[in-house]
Amino acid sequence: MAQLNKARRQLLASAARTATTATVKFTDRWAKVLRLYLNVTVASGTGGLQPQVRGYDPVSGNAVAISAGGTAIVATGTYVYEIGLAEGTTVGNVKECVLRPLPDVWDVNVVAGDGSSYTYSLGAEIIP
Repeated sequence: MAQLNKARRQLLASAARTATTATVKFTDRWAKVLRLYLNVTVASGTGGLQPQVRGYDPVSGNAVAISAGGTAIVATGTYVYEIGLAEGTTVGNVKECVLRPLPDVWDVNVVAGDGSSYTYSLGAEIIP
């Protein structure tokens, strides 16, 4: 059996955004855990950002949120979101932990609370 390693990806490059933004869709058949890194370098202080992981219905192709995105982020800093690890372990800058496997096909929808500007990037570790 081949050894499976962690993968690291840039999901969204650093840029100023004023609207909800989705990443491209990814297919990871063997992945179980996803760790997101939201790095906010400029924050308006209103509205906030919530990165929601979405899976895709294999019949209709519709996207469905499988995480809530934690408390809206309104300040600069680097924040972490985890899918596939124990619930309730949100400490430090870990803002959401959801005990649920990563879907085969997924993306991240960074929900903007209003039209104010935030500059941020989104990175990920995918763990088999």
